[in-house]
Order: sequence, then C-alpha cells, then structure tokens
Amino acid sequence: MERKESLKKHAHLLSWITLACFAAGAVTGLLCPRLFSYIGFLGTVYINLLKLMALPIVLCTVFGAASRGMRSASGTILRTVLLFIILFTVSFLLSGALYSILAPGKGFVLSSGEVWSGSAADLSWDGFLQTIFSPNIFASLGAGAMLPTILFAFFMGAVAGKVGAHKVMDLIAELETIFSRMLSCILWLTPLGVFVLMGKCTSDFGAAALGGALSYVLYAWGGCILILLLVMILPLWIFCRMNPLTYFRKTGRVLLTALSTCSSAATLPETLRTCREEFDVPEHIAGVAAPLGCTIHMCGGAVSFCLLAMFTMQMTGRPVTVGTFLLMLVFAEALNMAAPGIPGGGIVLGATFLSLLGMQEIGLFLGMYAGIYRLLDMAYTSLNVAGDVTAVLLIHRWEGRKKQ
Repeated sequence: MERKESLKKHAHLLSWITLACFAAGAVTGLLCPRLFSYIGFLGTVYINLLKLMALPIVLCTVFGAASRGMRSASGTILRTVLLFIILFTVSFLLSGALYSILAPGKGFVLSSGEVWSGSAADLSWDGFLQTIFSPNIFASLGAGAMLPTILFAFFMGAVAGKVGAHKVMDLIAELETIFSRMLSCILWLTPLGVFVLMGKCTSDFGAAALGGALSYVLYAWGGCILILLLVMILPLWIFCRMNPLTYFRKTGRVLLTALSTCSSAATLPETLRTCREEFDVPEHIAGVAAPLGCTIHMCGGAVSFCLLAMFTMQMTGRPVTVGTFLLMLVFAEALNMAAPGIPGGGIVLGATFLSLLGMQEIGLFLGMYAGIYRLLDMAYTSLNVAGDVTAVLLIHRWEGRKKQ
C-alpha cells in the first residue's frame, strides 16, 4: 500500500512537471522556432519509444485477461464495443446539432492555395476483415497493427486458459511485469518529449497565416470541448459520482501526452497506467477495454467526420436533410470501425468519407485541411483518449454494480 501511494505521488509530481514543460515548449516554439529544427527529432524518438512498448503491453494484458477467464473477458469486450458505439453515436448527433446551429461553412470562401493530390482509400469490408485477421502475427506486430494483435492475444489467452498452460501464463505475466517496469522508465522522458513536440508544433504554425482556416480549427476545438463535457464528463458525474476536477487532475498526463503526440497508440501506455494506478480499475477491465478503445473507439472521429461533412456541404450549398445526416452517421461509424484496416492518416479517412458522400471535387479544401490537420488532430486525439478512459470507468462501474 505504501509503495502504491508513493507511486501515485511520483506520478502527480511528473504530471505537474509535464504541464510546465507543455507550456514552456509552446512559448519557446513561438519565441525561438529555429531551436526545434535542431532538436525536433527528440519528439519523434519519444513517440517511437511509446509505440515500442504499446504492442508488447497490449499482447500481455489481453492474453492475461483471456487466460484468467475467457467468459468474463468476452463479456467485457461485448459491453465495451456496445458502449463505444453508443458514445460515438451520441457524439456525432450532438456535433451535428451544434454545427447545424452555428453553420460554420456557410459563406466560407476558399482562397487559392495548395490542392490535395492524394486519393481516397478503397474501403471494402472483405479487405478490412483480411487486414485484421492477419496471416502473419509477427508482420502485424512489426507494422504496429493493434487490432490483429488484440484478436491474436485474446485467442491465444483463451486457449492457454482452456488447456491449463500455466507455464506459458506465468511467463506472459512475468513479461508484462518487465514491460511495465520498462515503460515506467520511459515515462520519465515525458516532460522532455512534450516540451519538444509542443515547441515543434508552435514553431511550425505560430507564424503561419492561417486566415480562414483558423475558423475551422476553432470550430473543431469547440466541438471537442462540448463533447468532452457532455459525453465524457457528465456520465461519470451522474453514474460514477466523480467530480470533474478529480477527473481532469488524474487524467492530466494522459491528455497532455495525447495533445503532444497526436497518437492514441503512443498514448496507450499512459492510458493503461492512469486507469490502473489513478482510478484503481482491475487489470481484466483496463487491459481489455483501453486497447480496444485505442483501436475502434474514436469520439474525436465523430466530431471530425461531422464537421468535415457539414462544413463542406454548407460551403457548397448542398442541403443537409435528415436522410443525408443519417447516411453521414452510418458512413462515419463504418469508417471509425474500419480505420485500422485503412492505410494513411486522418486526411485519407476524410477524403474517403467525402467520396462516400459523393463530394469528390474538393481538392482545394482538402489542401487547406491537410495543412492544418496537425492542429485538428491534437483536439481529436485528446478527445479519443478521454473517451477511452471514460469508457473504462463506466465499464468498471457497471461490472461493480452487477457483482453487488
């Protein structure tokens, strides 16, 4: 118990140091942008170290949860996926209501600029299923594919528990302990990584004349803040009796890491640590729900897709009927679930989404969108990660009530 309290004190101290470095990096990037052209690579190294630990930890935690109780782990997975769908749908509906009232794209005129020359992803369910059911788990691990790793680890853990492979189970448990200790060492680099990443971001965008694109960024951040308060914080306040200030205090490092890295996978180790140590969520819940959330739960994606569609339709004068909006929701949900099987980042997903809605001639808008996407992704990724933590806590609360 004393060691656990000591770890929490160190974690809180590190959170305050990280917050100070976050602010210092943002200011330094504005005042001395040339510095980050020399040290910017340190941010990439930090992200790579986090991603390096993410998959091994996921492999061990999901294996352990499935081997200890396949039925319990299967129930947790089903409840988690259902909750993810509900949270995404509510986030999309609220975003749609917000952007219908504000009409951000109405009267917006694109200035001449770079035209996006990429292409949308070829989305098909058979291709998606072939991607997540990988023929080579080592290739999936090397490619950083999260969902195939989760499925393989769950299947392997379930079979190991069924046949009583206690030596393998003990070995995986020992490996998880080793990986967790390695991760705790890497996390002490968080202040440096956050400082460099934020400095690089502000040095890239601080002096840029965003013009009309700035309004799009503000609408995106405003939508994410609204969803954070109504979909992430409010349910925890109602169902878990959790003070919002307590939530922000305990998730501060997670949100700062997400803001800096713009990567749910890189933030996953910090998300797992926060769920276990700060909120005392059992391993069989955190070890399953958090990795799944990192893969298929994207409430930030709900805001992203909704704003992208509403903005472009309002800009081009296309009416947004109830049927069109429901179609947008279905396509957004499908892309959200299939995103792990689609190569490329959010820009490719955005182009795919607009293509599905029949809006192919938007190269100039996507050029602007690609130019500011880093600023958008900071908000979207942070909301995704906040949604993962909220989902873990709600599942924990639900299973606690079920036992009672």
